[in-house]
Amino acid sequence: MNPPAQPSGHVHRPRIVLIDDESYLTDLLEKLIKRQIGEATILTFQNRDAGWQELLRRDPDLLITDMNNDNVPGRSEYLGMSGWKMLPMLAERAVKYPILVVSGSFLIPGVEAEARKCAGRNLNISFMPKPFAPSFFVQEVNRLLAQGDDSGGRLPSGTP
Repeated sequence: MNPPAQPSGHVHRPRIVLIDDESYLTDLLEKLIKRQIGEATILTFQNRDAGWQELLRRDPDLLITDMNNDNVPGRSEYLGMSGWKMLPMLAERAVKYPILVVSGSFLIPGVEAEARKCAGRNLNISFMPKPFAPSFFVQEVNRLLAQGDDSGGRLPSGTP
């Protein structure tokens, strides 16, 4: 069944859930998205458990998340499950929305391959290592929002 036609002039505002334990990064990514993509509803979470509850409530147009939340020196607060737990839960729910996993852990040999295995074959998922060039991030967000059925991509870090 096709969704109802939008009234003329109505622009769909993508709904993006952004989860990262580093608040400076969620702030930066939110600003990048709003500046480069325009109108979007962006829900940010530092605690992945709280983000998970939002995902259970309503599917986003895009989920952006990191993998680890326990590798920050001096951190003592609990910020919810890790991405290693969340990816299999998303796969079990067979979500169809695109997922962009952004992680500094992908710079360690073999970690991205483990994350791909953890996510399984059926998620519409893309991986991007931190640090990354803002232009690559924006390009990938645009691609995932426009082509929600493509999967398995990865953009290199660095500058264009």
